[in-house]
Amino acid sequence: MTGPAWDAFWSTLPAEPGAALWDSSPRLTAARHLPLFRDHADPSLPLVDLGCGSGRQTQWLAGHFRRVVGLDIAGAAVELAAASHPAPNVDYRRADLLDQDTVTALREEFGDVNVYMRGVLHQLAPDERTRMLATIRLLLGGTGVLFAQELTERTGWYVAELLAGGARLPKTAGLAAHFDFGARIAPAHDGRLRLLFEASGFDVVADGDIALHTTEHTAGGQPLELPTRYLVARAPARPRHPEETHDGP
Repeated sequence: MTGPAWDAFWSTLPAEPGAALWDSSPRLTAARHLPLFRDHADPSLPLVDLGCGSGRQTQWLAGHFRRVVGLDIAGAAVELAAASHPAPNVDYRRADLLDQDTVTALREEFGDVNVYMRGVLHQLAPDERTRMLATIRLLLGGTGVLFAQELTERTGWYVAELLAGGARLPKTAGLAAHFDFGARIAPAHDGRLRLLFEASGFDVVADGDIALHTTEHTAGGQPLELPTRYLVARAPARPRHPEETHDGP
């Protein structure tokens, strides 16, 4: 997904909280995610909210980490986040994490970081996905932890069935029309998100099913929830060379 496409999306979106389909209240989102990775993460490390969007979750997470950096490829999203969800320990920046120079600069500035990421990988082509996972490994370093929530094939089937059945879901339908939401190939077959990360060199410490709470409502007035997966992972520890292991002088 290109920066200009997302700039156009955020530029035309109303500024109020919840305008984007995934921009649900933090009590339904980040507050439910934090217990899943808090015990694995060092809160003294900076937290990078990768694909921060409006900054709604970023601002909430800033109450639990020393420093939080919200990154998004869309400059319009970064401007909205800075204006609508500021915090003393939050810094919002436009960044293309497929650009190696950008990634290297972030690594040099922050060292090891924790990463929070929702629904980013499914937007990328397979080769871009591989590069993004390598970027995340570099940012985590030896001590950082990743929390990721991601769409799977089951998410796509569910969305496609809803829309084919005539459900009146304007936000979902708009994403389907402009970004192939529900039709794009998911980053992993259902239940295999773990294998995708392990194949890219991550140590996965937890994973499971989790609902994506949206800001759309069904005909019955209930919030629309989409089936997704979550995963907690870290970069593998650097193997020690034989000469680094000894019992004494």
